[in-house]
Amino acid sequence: MNQEVALNKLKHICSGQEKSPADIMALLRKWDVPEDDRQQILQSLKDEKYLDETRFAIAYTSDKIRFDHWGLVKIRLMLQQKGISNETIEEAFNEIDRSEYRSMIGHEISKKRKSVKGAPYEIWAKLARYGASRGYAFDDMREFLGDQGE
Repeated sequence: MNQEVALNKLKHICSGQEKSPADIMALLRKWDVPEDDRQQILQSLKDEKYLDETRFAIAYTSDKIRFDHWGLVKIRLMLQQKGISNETIEEAFNEIDRSEYRSMIGHEISKKRKSVKGAPYEIWAKLARYGASRGYAFDDMREFLGDQGE
């Protein structure tokens, strides 16, 4: 695929959905666009505001919390895998409504508690593992676990 066709296709994609630079580079490699052209296309998308790491990180964080009920630990790891800088990740995390986030964690832990069986300390451990697998920091879920683990 030549540079102009790839650029136009990516403009269309980026105008409909936020993408990270890593997502764009993966598409360009898939389309066999030469390396020199890839860098030019990426810079062009950034210059024309089709691609913005901060905007992507904020949208990604918001969507993963709201729709997938992920915790910040998991979101941070995924953003880092996409090549997003720690400063940009912190910027995105500062946009989060903390009370809404904590409420979501409480709701998810409470929902899981209904299906977990065992002695109180086993339930506590299972809920803690569940929360960790969802990417919730222990400090964020501590109040919802109760005091059986201590």
